[in-house]
Amino acid sequence: GLGGDYIKPTALANVRAFHQRLNPSIKIIGTGGVRTGQDVFEHILCGASLVQVGTALHQEGVGIFDRLVAELEVIMEAKGYTCLDDFRGKLREIE
Repeated sequence: GLGGDYIKPTALANVRAFHQRLNPSIKIIGTGGVRTGQDVFEHILCGASLVQVGTALHQEGVGIFDRLVAELEVIMEAKGYTCLDDFRGKLREIE
């Protein structure tokens, strides 16, 4: 099957589409192309409540989770976010 970097643009588009169309009580799991904290940030920005890590977990092992959290925290601090809800689903379209 497809996975990793190749699928990320499609995954983000799908997360965004589901976030816009579904009842907010339905949790969306972002999956596809998650290798860095930036990837996690982008999935949440598009509306994911949870983020799945597949290929990178297989390649790097469970230590990836500490790295992803640390990278995400750096991004959040740089942008002034204190919690995930500060930016979850807040992707803006270019006009």
